[in-house]
Amino acid sequence: MATMSTYVLIAGAWLGGWAWRRVATSLREHGHTVYPLSLTGLAERSHLAGPQVDLETHIADVSTCSNTRTFRR
Repeated sequence: MATMSTYVLIAGAWLGGWAWRRVATSLREHGHTVYPLSLTGLAERSHLAGPQVDLETHIADVSTCSNTRTFRR
């Protein structure tokens, strides 16, 4: 059996994890693990937007995903 991959998908330009719906579905159908993220202050998390949200916040979002998920090796 082939080794499957884990993908963390991050949309830009004010998009959220929903923008990856078709890609994520296809990857999952092929046995991959997929985590489409919506960054703080964007898309369905836009209510969290403010002057305090910056690159460090988005780095923390990605870091939190990687720290709270079990990635296959």
